[in-house]
Amino acid sequence: MNKKYKKVVVLDSVIFYPEHRDRLNEIAEEVVEYNTCETEEEVLERVKGADCIISCWVDIPNKVIDENPQLKTIAFWTHAFEHRIDKDYALKHNLHVPSIPDYGTDSVAELAFVGLLQLYKNNENVLVLTATNNPRHLQEEIMAKVTDDVRKFNKNWRDNLRGSWVHEYVKAGKLKITSPDEFKEETLKGLTIGLLVNDDLKEDLFKIASHGFHMNAIYSLGDLQHALNIAYRPIDNLLKESHIIIYDSRSVSEEIKNKINQGDYLSVVDVAEIVPMGESLMNKKIGIIGLGRIGRRVAQIARDGFDMDVSYYSTTRNPDLEKQYNLQFKPLEKILTESDIITFHLPHVGAEKFITNEMIDTIPKKTTVVNVSVGSIFQDQAHFLSRFKKDDLNGYVDVYNTLPPREELRERKKFLIATYRSGWRTKSTIGLKTHKLLTRLKEGLYK
Repeated sequence: MNKKYKKVVVLDSVIFYPEHRDRLNEIAEEVVEYNTCETEEEVLERVKGADCIISCWVDIPNKVIDENPQLKTIAFWTHAFEHRIDKDYALKHNLHVPSIPDYGTDSVAELAFVGLLQLYKNNENVLVLTATNNPRHLQEEIMAKVTDDVRKFNKNWRDNLRGSWVHEYVKAGKLKITSPDEFKEETLKGLTIGLLVNDDLKEDLFKIASHGFHMNAIYSLGDLQHALNIAYRPIDNLLKESHIIIYDSRSVSEEIKNKINQGDYLSVVDVAEIVPMGESLMNKKIGIIGLGRIGRRVAQIARDGFDMDVSYYSTTRNPDLEKQYNLQFKPLEKILTESDIITFHLPHVGAEKFITNEMIDTIPKKTTVVNVSVGSIFQDQAHFLSRFKKDDLNGYVDVYNTLPPREELRERKKFLIATYRSGWRTKSTIGLKTHKLLTRLKEGLYK
């Protein structure tokens, strides 16, 4: 007979899809949910009798442990939880205290490149780059549109600047999400992209989409040399299987165009309407600061998708990965001064104020800087943001010390793209996150 918790209390707006609730009901006799808790007294009252507590943003004081000897598990629906509980105290009381450090690797790493593809465009809504001898390629312009459609990137940028923050609505208990359909954003990895374009463009798109983002590529109306990670499909099958369609209206029949127009796709791109503008990401020198799970995935996308020259700094070297992706380890000061693009991927705990003002000052003008990791890594966020201006730095940020400083971000929008907590917010990432939580809850029953 399977073991069950007698009473699970959820203190936050944890997102459960129907498939999650089926799993939760298999390991819990009773589930009580709250959108949030505002005081310690509320927490103490609500957890009475629970042998399992789930939190994300609500602090768990030691009194919870003292007053509930029946407790078995205190779980956190997040990666960074050490500031929410005295973990050592909980472990001394033989409690299972799991968290979820590994749910957003793909969606966060992808986001860095979704931002870069938008940043390196050349129109009135984004950074105007200087003239270059490295013009943007057609496949980059196509993938900029695809990734914007799938990740709703520019919408999230607009929402951030006007203070419409899904993350905060969920955190504050003002928004309860119960279905994947309530998210419009999706992770690129694993999506199927149908290619109805000429052979040369197929190969170019295949590099970014399949080699880089690890999307599934299929094609029709022609033939390509055999490869393990691209497959032929008859045209009607391709149109049914694909999440994304890239086609050339100048070379497909009216019948196929009508079928495409009637389909329900995450993105449809007609290459006949695409004009490359701006600068290419190909062959750029990218410096990665922090080579954990996300940093490694960034290195892979940079190398396999964009042929970038990849260097990194980390407190621990990774010779195997250096060999696999031809990475070069460099001291931090060289990463900051010798890269075309710098991207931060530091941990949420242990890297607070790691990047000093003096380090920021050493970054050469015209460098692109990306931060999709954590806002607390800078000694002074205001000093960091002050460098995004004309004839200085350009970049993309998704995280801040606290709430986004909207006024300043609006003032710098020609030089800095700024979303807010978009890395975790896709149908698949949230779904995986909660499944990982449930697996860890079940582990607690058998400890």
